[in-house]
Amino acid sequence: MISFLLVALIPALPVEGDLAVRIRRLHEKGDREGCAAALREHPQDAPRAIEGWLDSALALRESGRAEDVEAARAEEELAVWSARIARDALAAPLLADLATARAGWTESDRRLFRDARAVHARALGSIEKGDNRSGLEAGLEATTRALHLGDWRGAAMGYQTAAIAHQALSSFDDALVAWSQARMTYRDLGAHDEELACQRAVVDMCYATERFARGREAADQAVDLASRTGNKKAQAELLVRRAGFEEKLGLNEAALATRAEAKALGG
Repeated sequence: MISFLLVALIPALPVEGDLAVRIRRLHEKGDREGCAAALREHPQDAPRAIEGWLDSALALRESGRAEDVEAARAEEELAVWSARIARDALAAPLLADLATARAGWTESDRRLFRDARAVHARALGSIEKGDNRSGLEAGLEATTRALHLGDWRGAAMGYQTAAIAHQALSSFDDALVAWSQARMTYRDLGAHDEELACQRAVVDMCYATERFARGREAADQAVDLASRTGNKKAQAELLVRRAGFEEKLGLNEAALATRAEAKALGG
């Protein structure tokens, strides 16, 4: 479980997918309504596209070539334009905050960003070696550094890393807090696959801490999110988890109905 979560925290290389290509063309036309429609059709791809342009701009700025500066500005302008539309179209305020923050970074900020990501990598390395206390400290440090820069993706990853360390140390109350913070950050970034992963961990921590009423609500929210993202397998699994909470609460008839719903989905 912990190893799987650590792998999931390794950032993927930016690749311009179909949505990114489509939005780039809409931006050239200044078609805000078309962009909003495209984002609503493929909401799960929006953060990847926008952060991909920001990563491209960062690489261009760090190339050291004067001729790359204008291209970097163009990528940042595209990212900010799209993120501001996504803010309203997808209810993703932190995506717009992240884009505008990164577009305004100075050379010093970019260096601090690299330092923050190095601290996060050190946190993951410590946890992989079983040194969870050092991993926790580095994870929290990475989160603070990311928050200073408006790097909400980095902050969410830091919260996740801290949660993993807390969980490995059997500090389940603290893990619940950290998973919840990561979940809320990803939600406001519009990163719903990551949000679902964190919310499933919230469900687990509610069970571990015997917060059964809260766990039922957490599972219910996770079921809804899995449904909206089209993840039927996760939806069925989470319905089973909800039924477990209902049984703990003495709601046996509700639990039977929930299990039947899960079975209908293949769970």
